[in-house]
Amino acid sequence: MRNLARYGPLDRYNPPPAAGMCISVFAVVRREGRVLAGVTKRGGRWASEWLPSIAKNTGRDLEKEWAVWRLPSAYVFEGEHPDDALGRVMRSQLVVDTFAYSRPVVYSYSEPSEWYPGNRHWDLAFAYDVTINQTPRKHPQWKELLFLDASELRKRDFGWNNDFVREVAGSKQLSKPTLRHQKT
Repeated sequence: MRNLARYGPLDRYNPPPAAGMCISVFAVVRREGRVLAGVTKRGGRWASEWLPSIAKNTGRDLEKEWAVWRLPSAYVFEGEHPDDALGRVMRSQLVVDTFAYSRPVVYSYSEPSEWYPGNRHWDLAFAYDVTINQTPRKHPQWKELLFLDASELRKRDFGWNNDFVREVAGSKQLSKPTLRHQKT
């Protein structure tokens, strides 16, 4: 019998997956058929707040992680609503206060873990189409931040996210951005 995805105190719930679980939000910012993506600078808020698992890599794996392209994104904090995490990404990574966003499309991936052989890691990703009426002012933690067309997306290395990014960003709009989020 398979366990339900209910995690918490072991007297009533299952233990978390043996190889862990990540819950993330991704901002798919489109402009004239292009999608915003970038390469991060080492350390800083990527290693401490937005993608702290990156610091768990060592040697060549760490070098590769700092070289891959990424969509604006972050892990969801415990107890944080994904919409609020998206707002955090937009304000902190792109310095955008007002934007429209779609309902998220939720992707669920489970893959064998390289860190914990014999176990699977689970990723739950909330992808939002985002519309902005201003040019994003990239946070200094981005080394490069560009709008890429679909052919450019295929040429860039998005690390373990390659298939996910190509599916999400390389396709037509996920759903129509209608909700408003403003700085509070």
